[in-house]
This record gives sequence, structure tokens and C-alpha cells, in this order.
Amino acid sequence: MPAPPARPTRYRALAQTLAQQLREGRHPPGAQLPSVRQLCADHAVSLATVTHALHELEDAGLVEARARRGYFVRAVPQPRALPAPVPAIELEGRRRRLMELATTQPDCLSLSHLALPAALLPLSVMRRHAAKVLAEDRGLLATGTAFGREELRAQLATRALRVGCAVEAEDIVVTQGEAESLQLCLRLLARPGDQVAIASPGSLRALELIASLGLRPLAIPSSPERGLSVQALDFALQHHAVACCIAEPSHDSVCGSALPDDERQQLAALLARHRLPLIECDQMGDLHRGTQRPRPVKAWDADDWVLYCGSLACVTGPGTNVGWIASRRHRLLLRAARTVHGDLLPPLTEAVLARFLASRAFDLHLRRLRQRLAAQTAAWLAAARHHLPRGSRIHAGQGGYVLWVELPEGHDAGAALQQVRRQGYTFVPGTVFGSDGAFGHCLRLSAAHPLDPARERGLQVLGAALRGMRRAAR
Repeated sequence: MPAPPARPTRYRALAQTLAQQLREGRHPPGAQLPSVRQLCADHAVSLATVTHALHELEDAGLVEARARRGYFVRAVPQPRALPAPVPAIELEGRRRRLMELATTQPDCLSLSHLALPAALLPLSVMRRHAAKVLAEDRGLLATGTAFGREELRAQLATRALRVGCAVEAEDIVVTQGEAESLQLCLRLLARPGDQVAIASPGSLRALELIASLGLRPLAIPSSPERGLSVQALDFALQHHAVACCIAEPSHDSVCGSALPDDERQQLAALLARHRLPLIECDQMGDLHRGTQRPRPVKAWDADDWVLYCGSLACVTGPGTNVGWIASRRHRLLLRAARTVHGDLLPPLTEAVLARFLASRAFDLHLRRLRQRLAAQTAAWLAAARHHLPRGSRIHAGQGGYVLWVELPEGHDAGAALQQVRRQGYTFVPGTVFGSDGAFGHCLRLSAAHPLDPARERGLQVLGAALRGMRRAAR
């Protein structure tokens, strides 16, 4: 028989109780907690127990002590344990309906779709590389690889070294895109019933995979301005058994956030201290709008706790998309899993991408793409501010091309979706990026396409629908 779980000490139990009260809003940010003596009386515990519990909350960054005044609540978001997962085909009704409505349809123009149009893709140069590769070896059409051609893995390792990641070609496993990378990592690191910490709002694809694999998500708050809350993750790891964590520290594909460098270093140290694997997704890292590409958390990962996952979908398009996982610790198991569970990779695509990555044309394409997307994002941001309800908070981040919209109180993006669809448009409401309904007042837009008259008309329709529903609610 397994040993029963150890009971928490009295001060830890009290700390958990007080933390739960903070999550429930009984003591809002900035409010003063009851005095130490009052807490002793309220919870029937000793002065030492209360003092230790308050120190526990202070160490987690939840409260702060002010000399001769007592303890005050800090404005640090808390992790939320999400409801028990169900199979992907049995997701909660409203969220599932919203996902279906948000799916791109032939009769609807999407305001949120991430796929880049052909005009932004390097189709001509890719076609030239494909012709040369086939002229040299037509046999590529009749073969396949299990975990990636050596020349492609070498190019991916070279680009990782440019941003500070000590990665070698042998550490890389090539996959058929971000979804397969995530699935391989989750299957390796977690078992059904395990908890997986995930930034919230989080990737729809990651949430779906977590549910379909029978895992339990643990939401770690992520702000559009600063990304994943490292303090909240630290607090969660002190109170929950977590198998692994999923995050997009560089230009999050949901809300565009980017974790500052100092917090990336803190996150790497936290992973090493807790011996926690991180699945770091970095599909938009190359699309920065500043002078320098952000360094992945993997760059500070001296103990190899980060499984670094990349993708070319946002650079070369989904038609030539490959993904990859870089992990020295897990490379052999990932290779074995890819060999057993994955289809063979198309060597023609791999060979073309390897040549493209090795050429000056790739960096030239990236510079032009960043410039185009920066201009498009600025245009979408200005139009969204003009057309959406007054008081909306619109975040465009420092890279990528998504806009995260937080609507004023009383607005429900999901409720507006059906009305917008009837007028020929669709978008992704915030509800689908969480499992607890926390983002019903949010939505994601995409500046993948230029803001043409049809798309600006879509923003106008969306804004009118939201304002009309607000007036009706009054």
C-alpha cells in the first residue's frame, strides 16, 4: 500500500487558507490583512503559527510587511486550479460551441486567423531551392526521415546558438509542426492525471492536447505586458505537484506578451531549483519589432530542464512548416517516440528548408517580414482603438502580430460572436484560451493580413455588435 500523503504543517495549512482567501478576493490588492492577534483568534492557532504563515505568503510575493503597520496584499495574480479535464470531444458546451463558431469558414472572413497570406511568404525562393534539390536527387520524393535530416538539424542548431542556446544538431528532433512537438513532450513528461502548469491565457492547441491526454491544467497567470508570472509559478510549485510547465516567453501567440530578460533568468533558476521541465514554445520569437531578438529561456538553462520547441509556420507558412524540439537530456527518448508514433518526415521539405536557412535570403526575408508585420500590426491597432468600445485595452506586445483585447466590464465577446458571424465575419473570443471562463471579456485579433477595407469593415461590425449588446443589457 502506498504511504498516505503527509499532512501540511499547521502554518502551511494556514498559509494555504489565507492564499485561497486572496484568490477569492476577500482581501483585494492593497488591502491590509487582519492583525496577527486577530488571525490567531479567527483561526484558533498560536502566534508562532500565524507569523510563520505570513512569512510563507511574504516569501511567495503575495503580501508585504510594512513597518509598524502590518501586512498588506500585493497585486500579484494567483494561480488558479482549472476544473478537472474531460476528453477533448467532451469539452464544456459553451467553450466547444465558441471554438466551432470561431473556426474559419468559407463564408466568413476571419479577424483572428494566424496563417500568413501568400504575399508575405518566400514562395519564389523556396521554389528555386526545391528545383535545385530535386535536380540533384529525385530520390527524395521516395524516402523519409524519422527525426530530421542532419543538415536541417545543423542549421537549426546554428540559429539557436545565435540567440545564446547551447544546442547541438544531435540535441534536435524534427517534427511535423508545433502540435506534434507539444504532444511528444507531454507524452514524455506527464502521465494521465498529472498536473501541467500552463500560462493563462494559454495556447488553444496546448489546452486541447492537455485535455486529450487526460492531464490536468494548472493555470499560471500571464499578463499581456510582462508574460508569465514567475512569482505565481513559484507559489504554485510550493503547493502543487506539477509534472511540467508550458509557456511562450517570446511574443506569446495568444496575447503577444514577452517575458523580460531578468524574469527569464529567474524562471530558469526556478526550474533548476524545483527540477521542473519547461516546454518552451517559440514560434514567434523571430518576429520581434525591436533591434534584438529576445533570448529564449533555454539560453539560461545550464541544467537542461528546458525542452525548446520551435516552428517555421509563422515564417515560411504552414505548407512548408516543420517543428523541432531541442533537449540534450531527452533527445534519445524523443527520437524513439518520434520513430514509433510519428509519420516519416518529407526529406524534400527538409532539404529545401536547410538550404533556405543557410542562405542570406532567409535573414533578408525575416527583415522584410518583420517590417511588413510591424506596419500591419500598427494599422490594426489604430483601427481597433477607433472601432472597438471605448475603454477597451488593446495590447500588441513587442513582436509577433496578434492583438489581445480586454473589453470594458459588462461586454461578452463570446455572445457577440454569433451576431458578427451573421454579417460574414468571425474572430476568436478569449474564452477558448482558458477552461474556467476567466476571459469572457477578451478576444484575440490577428494582423497577419493587411488591414484592407473588408477587414476594417469587420472591426466596425465587431465594435457595433459589442456596443449594441451592452446597450441591450442596460
